[in-house]
Amino acid sequence: MKDQPVQLLPSVEGDLRYARAYYDSWLTDGGPQFHERFRETMAWIEWNPEMFPRKHRGFRRAVIRRTYFGICFAIEPDITTVVAVVDLRQSPKTIKQLLVDRI
Repeated sequence: MKDQPVQLLPSVEGDLRYARAYYDSWLTDGGPQFHERFRETMAWIEWNPEMFPRKHRGFRRAVIRRTYFGICFAIEPDITTVVAVVDLRQSPKTIKQLLVDRI
């Protein structure tokens, strides 16, 4: 697959604020470190979104390296849409419900 642009749903901004605050609460420079790892993962998704496994109803998941979080996204014909950034320590049922609620 060719690279294609990535867009974030507006609700993802809240997910990112939560994740940065979580890492800032117990790591010095935790928020900026998380943000850098998030950007790396987004670059991989933009480069080849099909390399990540399908998890639920066509949604794919990319684990953000060295964090507890993952990026859930959907591949559309001309764009990849990030639906959520989730704490992967939650139950799979909770994560699936979040994705369903956001579509």
